[in-house]
Amino acid sequence: MSSSNSPRIGALPEQPVLGYFMRHRRESLGLTQEEVARRMFVSVSLYRKLENGERPISPDRLADWSVAMEAPEWLIRKMVSVAMPKLTSVAAGVWPSALREEDIEHLEALPFPAFYHRIPEYDVLACNQAGRAAFPWLDPDPNSDQPTNVIVQMMTVPEAREALINWELIVSRLIFVLRVNSPGTVAPERLAQIVDACRVNPEFERFWATDMREEDWNDSLVLVRDPETGGRMALTMRSYNAWHPDNCPYQLFMLTPRASPTSSVEPGTEG
Repeated sequence: MSSSNSPRIGALPEQPVLGYFMRHRRESLGLTQEEVARRMFVSVSLYRKLENGERPISPDRLADWSVAMEAPEWLIRKMVSVAMPKLTSVAAGVWPSALREEDIEHLEALPFPAFYHRIPEYDVLACNQAGRAAFPWLDPDPNSDQPTNVIVQMMTVPEAREALINWELIVSRLIFVLRVNSPGTVAPERLAQIVDACRVNPEFERFWATDMREEDWNDSLVLVRDPETGGRMALTMRSYNAWHPDNCPYQLFMLTPRASPTSSVEPGTEG
């Protein structure tokens, strides 16, 4: 059960999920409904109905809103998955995970640390040998009554902070994804379990209440401390969704060696 003073996660927002994200983006930019309506070239009355869920939002209207609000890619994908669930399904899954033998073979064939995640809660469904060797605290226990969760492990296992030099950036991104993407996609009971488990770390509530800058969201750098030498190793983080086969309701997360230990930059922006 969730404690009474847990962060306000709620079962689901009172308004429809699409309207929730429209309001979240508007308020994060400090805009009024009138200002957003002007950007979209619609009446204030229509915009209010869209945000309150009183009028369905068409793909064209959603595209207009995305341009007007300069919505980041993660938010657009999230809203499209809600507006058109038959085109873009959100991973749901069950626990224990029911992975196919070919999925495990594919994962184990990868030479670098790799994991299957269920998103946006970041439950670990499986990890390969390289992943178990590098991050043993992320190895899922199939006999547990709850899945191993990346966010919970990051917040509660001391080895996680010792191993990851840029731990704070990685954790803030994970918690941001959980907070913003969970309404309507994660069972309220599972969300409460994750939040309550993380609250033993006094830093959790600060992470939970903090939004993320776009440049931090797109930074793919992971800095790992070498346990033998104490030096740092630079890795590139990538998450993949399968296009074929199209019945893989989970995400592949992989870390690969990186030459430069600097943060990610857009092509052509180097000074």
